Amino acid sequence: MIKKLSIYIGLLALLALLASCSAQNSMVDPMSVEEVVEVLTEQGFILEKNEDLSIKSVFAQELNGVTPEVYLLEGNMLSLYVFPTSKERAEGIVEFGEKTATMNLIDHQIYGINNILVFYVSADEKLQEDLFEALILLDNPE
Repeated sequence: MIKKLSIYIGLLALLALLASCSAQNSMVDPMSVEEVVEVLTEQGFILEKNEDLSIKSVFAQELNGVTPEVYLLEGNMLSLYVFPTSKERAEGIVEFGEKTATMNLIDHQIYGINNILVFYVSADEKLQEDLFEALILLDNPE
């Protein structure tokens, strides 16, 4: 009986810890396009603003009411969505999946950090890895 009680207390403590971590994550201030571009630029990426690609690509469509800022990174498209919350970003990813479920998409990478969603259309795995490492800095700015 005491062993079962100890297990229940341990589970409750774990749930409380998880709930507090979740509450902290939900209180994160939303990031802006400018913050993302600044971090990428500081990491040596050269982003070129590109208005033309946004009309022609599935990776630049409106998702969950948000239209992305579109850039070129080493000649490849990078779409940057800024949602009001991380929950809305997650809903945007689901919407993208639903809209493209029957499509045969070209090589691309999806990055989601807090309220930010990034699509990078490239098969260059090294560049994708470098971009991921730079974007992680948005989650841990220290």
